[in-house]
Amino acid sequence: MDFDLSDEQGMLRDLVERFANDRYDSVKRLAYVRAPSGFSAEGWALLADTGLLAFPFAEAFGGLGGGPVEMITVMEALGRSVAVEPVLPVIILAGKIIERAGSPDQAAALLPALTSGTQFAALAVAERNARFGYAAIATSVGGAGAQPLLSGTKQMVLGGPYADNLVVVARGADGALGLYLVEADAPGITRRNYRLADGSAASDIDFAQTPATPMPGSIEALESTLNDARLAVCGELIGLMGMMFDATLDYLKTRNQFGQAIGDFQAVQHRMADHYARLELSRGQLYRAAAQSGDACVAAIAGAKAYIAANAMTLAEDAVQLHGGIGTTEELMVGQAFKRVLVLASLFGDSEWELQRYVALTA
Repeated sequence: MDFDLSDEQGMLRDLVERFANDRYDSVKRLAYVRAPSGFSAEGWALLADTGLLAFPFAEAFGGLGGGPVEMITVMEALGRSVAVEPVLPVIILAGKIIERAGSPDQAAALLPALTSGTQFAALAVAERNARFGYAAIATSVGGAGAQPLLSGTKQMVLGGPYADNLVVVARGADGALGLYLVEADAPGITRRNYRLADGSAASDIDFAQTPATPMPGSIEALESTLNDARLAVCGELIGLMGMMFDATLDYLKTRNQFGQAIGDFQAVQHRMADHYARLELSRGQLYRAAAQSGDACVAAIAGAKAYIAANAMTLAEDAVQLHGGIGTTEELMVGQAFKRVLVLASLFGDSEWELQRYVALTA
């Protein structure tokens, strides 16, 4: 297999890396996280001005027509800088499901606003009793006449606090799941905003007879979008693993104990060799998943998410431990990266749940 990036893909990676190199260190990142939305509005506008936010969308909507390889390239580069810009919730989750399931008018109205950075959208799927799947979703659609009215509660809506529009998964009168577009300031909406462990913003959202607009796309668009999101998470985890490995290796070469660098101790060298193998094997799983198509792609992404999430947690925990007490502080980027790994490893399904999906898909 050829793992080399094309010229266009390399330019996309370089664009993200230049953006991150100019704007990120541990102190600057903490300042971005402390902003009301959990990220810098200036940084988001800069990404929009470069055209980067349009990378996964079709050219018909002003996008760059990027596929899985472009997505993991962008997300790995963002992961290496532990970037806080909400590319995952706004572009890959909400944007892609609007492109797939929205009407031409809905997509034409919303996607340019997302890629220009002037508006935000969020996907509301998770519920208390539904865990990582959506078979037990209880949010329902009722109402008399042509106006659907939503009732129910969604949990951990990524990007919910600053979303202008919500794409909500709800159950119709016939029991079938559908997708509905809701303005975030519509009547009947109550948002409870909070921060996740990594500082990113999320909401629990109550809907009480909230007006909604049906989206014509089928529920299969949700599964495709969640698979994209899992692949994007894997890409970001690889970037985080690479950053934490490199930072830990540099630290081990400079931190002295008993008159020598702790990296000279054989036991420490063995641990780092194991982590290098974990990183490279995880990267192989990522490339394998990105290269698949159809049903094989779904299974490969589930397997990759299970494998990468578990190995990312192991590497992150050891990176913090090898740094000693300073590794637990937010003043060190490794400590901030650990919190991001903690969130991503269980997002859309933890390692055990994804492994069970992989077994079921390949049985």
